Amino acid sequence: MEQAGAWWMVWRDAEAATRAEAEIVLLIERAVAGDHSAFEQILARYERRVLTLAWRLLGKLEDAQDASQEVFLRAFRFLHRFDRRRPFEPWLVRMTVNVCRDVGRKRMRDAGVALNPETLRSTSDPHSEFTSEQNRQMLHGLLRGLPEKERTALVLRDLEGLSTAEVAGILGPSEVTVRSQISKARLKIRKAVERMK
Repeated sequence: MEQAGAWWMVWRDAEAATRAEAEIVLLIERAVAGDHSAFEQILARYERRVLTLAWRLLGKLEDAQDASQEVFLRAFRFLHRFDRRRPFEPWLVRMTVNVCRDVGRKRMRDAGVALNPETLRSTSDPHSEFTSEQNRQMLHGLLRGLPEKERTALVLRDLEGLSTAEVAGILGPSEVTVRSQISKARLKIRKAVERMK
């Protein structure tokens, strides 16, 4: 009986995801036709997702807000090019990663501003706040030291919780390349942590 219940939950979740994607396609079609309220609904649905990812990649709220705004400007400008047969969120995440790369490169040219430790996930255990903050700062510094491709792959996979296939679809290289980038990043972080002990 438990298996039947589990199957029902999977089917129901898949049906809900299909329905949500169909709603997005309708909103996109309306937005492309000039309905600004449809684009506002898309923005409302995805703005937190885009801002959170940008903040994790850039580390500074102000930069993340600027990047998020640029992502939605580009999405509005290029929405007519979106292939409606494909899922919308990976397209938007890829755009976010690309905008964050542009912002990061500009920032490195201009001032070399570092990531903010607040970008990393916080713990729900209030008693470990001090240790958690130290860990976030340490991990933040280690992430900052990674090459851009490795850092982006690691953030998308480990902090954003995407699958390797999803990360590969967003970043462009094969799954094997993404696995390699993530593995190298994890190994570099592990070795750096061991050196600190």
